[in-house]
Amino acid sequence: MNMKLSTRFALCLAVAVPLLVALAGLVVLMLLSQDLRAQRDEQLAARARALAPMATAYAWRTGLLRAVPPNLLEQRLLAAAAGPGGACVVAGDEKLLVIGDVPGTLPAGAGPGDYAEGDRQWRFVAAELGPRGRARLILFESDERLAGQIAALRDRLGSVTLVAVGVGVVAGLVLGRFAVRPLSRLGGQARAIDAPSSSGTRLATTAGVTEIDELARLLNDLLDRRDAAVARTGEALETARAFAATAAHELRTPLTSMGTNLTLLDHPGLDAADRAETVADLAAEHGRLQRLITMLRRLARGELLDASAFAETDLAGIVNDAIEDARRRHPHATITARVPDAVRVRGWAEGLRLVADNLLDNAAVHGTDASGRTSITVTLECGDEIVLAVQDTGPGIEPECREAVFARFHRRPGSPGSGLGLTLVRQQAALHGGTAWLGASLDGPGTRAEVRLPVTEREAPRSGRSWLE
Repeated sequence: MNMKLSTRFALCLAVAVPLLVALAGLVVLMLLSQDLRAQRDEQLAARARALAPMATAYAWRTGLLRAVPPNLLEQRLLAAAAGPGGACVVAGDEKLLVIGDVPGTLPAGAGPGDYAEGDRQWRFVAAELGPRGRARLILFESDERLAGQIAALRDRLGSVTLVAVGVGVVAGLVLGRFAVRPLSRLGGQARAIDAPSSSGTRLATTAGVTEIDELARLLNDLLDRRDAAVARTGEALETARAFAATAAHELRTPLTSMGTNLTLLDHPGLDAADRAETVADLAAEHGRLQRLITMLRRLARGELLDASAFAETDLAGIVNDAIEDARRRHPHATITARVPDAVRVRGWAEGLRLVADNLLDNAAVHGTDASGRTSITVTLECGDEIVLAVQDTGPGIEPECREAVFARFHRRPGSPGSGLGLTLVRQQAALHGGTAWLGASLDGPGTRAEVRLPVTEREAPRSGRSWLE
């Protein structure tokens, strides 16, 4: 059954307050009952001590001087013994004087003790009269008086408990609404945040209640993760759309060319030389398609890269491995490396390897000088920034064209590349919080490509644009 928290609070107080009052009252009632009984015994003993001299004189005169009327002494004893309960002066088994309410039979012993006769209960105290103890004074008090006092206390406890029920309900409702007010306010704020907000609206954590503020912080974390997930989903959908549009646009020309060549292969008059040339064109277009799709896939993966993919990485080791592979792919190129033993950087190892591979491939393809030699110099330096530089001895790039080569599908005429290599380099540099640019060679003609990465970890800037568009 659904129930408001304030109602639950009121019910808890409505049960807890009377229960606590009743338990406390029972304890007090038990303690008061013990005190009343002890006080009754003390009062009986005190009265016995006070009446003993007068009762002794009365017993002596009544027992020894029977001819002397004890009227005056009896009146004085009756007046002194007046009060709750009764008293009895006894000589042997003979009741010399009975005052007030006493049982028909007499108890033995000095008391204090309980004595029962029929349905009635008495508390008694006895005192010996005279040095020989031939007479006794016995004081009685019926339990009915003490039972009446205890019953009156019990009735008052019941009344107080009933009042406590009402007070608990009212206090529970008032205090419950006050106590859950921060939670109600938090619920209202949460209901107002029903969609990812560009303003980053979040729940307030200033309620002043530790549990409520902690809950608000947890909800804010959930909202952050929700917005991040929604943003990542939107980015993924946008990347998929851009990938499909770009792939469809860029693949149309090579596919058309391949279709034309396939039609030529079916021509009955095609000689062997033309057929071989057509097959070579098909192989070249096929290779271009493979490279294009691979590069597009890598660009798309970079756009969807999550921060959890970043880890402590040795950039020097990555660059050295890339150089060794480049020497096997491009045996015509002479690659000289000046790389330290270790350069630690926090990044995506696969993305950093893509940077090194593409810079080396670009230099090997376009860095051939007039004499047909290809010399490449790779340096890695760590100072205020980490600088990876790849320098070739080719014809170089005009200053006004150096920025344009980072654009998608920018290729020199006759270039076997996809036109996405330097685009991928700049994307990865941006993802790692760095920059990528091209300049003139420091040692004469040629091109120098530099990628600068921060030494300390920092969040990579998000440009908000797609590298596939």
